[in-house]
Amino acid sequence: MSKPEFIDLHSHFVFGLDDGARDLDETLAMVDQAASLNIKQLLATPHATDLTDDVFSDQLLRRFRFVKSEIEKAGIPVKLSLAAELFFSKRILEWFHYPWTTFDNNLRYLLFELPLYDLPDDVGDLIFQCRLKGITPILAHPERYVYLHDKLSKLYTWFQQGCLIQINAGSVTGQFGASIQNVALNLIKGRFVHFIASDAHETERRSYKTLIEARSELRRIVDEETLDALFYANPKKALNGETIKSGEVKDDFFAPRSEQLKRWVKFIKRRLFS
Repeated sequence: MSKPEFIDLHSHFVFGLDDGARDLDETLAMVDQAASLNIKQLLATPHATDLTDDVFSDQLLRRFRFVKSEIEKAGIPVKLSLAAELFFSKRILEWFHYPWTTFDNNLRYLLFELPLYDLPDDVGDLIFQCRLKGITPILAHPERYVYLHDKLSKLYTWFQQGCLIQINAGSVTGQFGASIQNVALNLIKGRFVHFIASDAHETERRSYKTLIEARSELRRIVDEETLDALFYANPKKALNGETIKSGEVKDDFFAPRSEQLKRWVKFIKRRLFS
């Protein structure tokens, strides 16, 4: 069997911009590790926050160009593209003129994240505003937002609005705990996930190796066609600005607990009394 190929839509390999790579040596080590794992393309997604301004944008663009040049000089065979991980804010709508807001400035896809501990208002409105502009938003690692674990109907609503979902490979392997792993696996089994990405920050614990481990783990529950879509085909389409369609989903996972219980009771009654 040929070695699977990967395209990673979420990692922090551009040094000195956020909590990812600390210097050029670490950047080179990260991208070299990616190449050794058959990762063909990396999308740089440094954090963009409320403090983002023209100064940050200029720094980001200069740093990315420098990194890309150094990777080419080193002969590392990985294609590099630029975007950002946009922290949820009404200011996102002010950033659309920056070339890093959407993937490779394709004006079709962007990646955004929510606060880790508090559910913000108006997420649905942001999705709506993006869709009006022809942009498909991708929500980064929703499984890590513990406040959504008992409010998954909200995630389902965003999904129905056209928001796509990216799961972290480390969540699949249990790196962030059993609860987060369980939600990640259930979302994947329910066919709500479009991408699995590394969210790599370095070459050890939060590294590109988690992509390989996650793919191996998921072979137990999904077929090869689905694996290829999650790790390669869908990321490629997003970078190319192509349409990504959601398949038939299993929406029972998003039903309120009371509704799930009612369905279970009905099932037991049918088995016992039919």
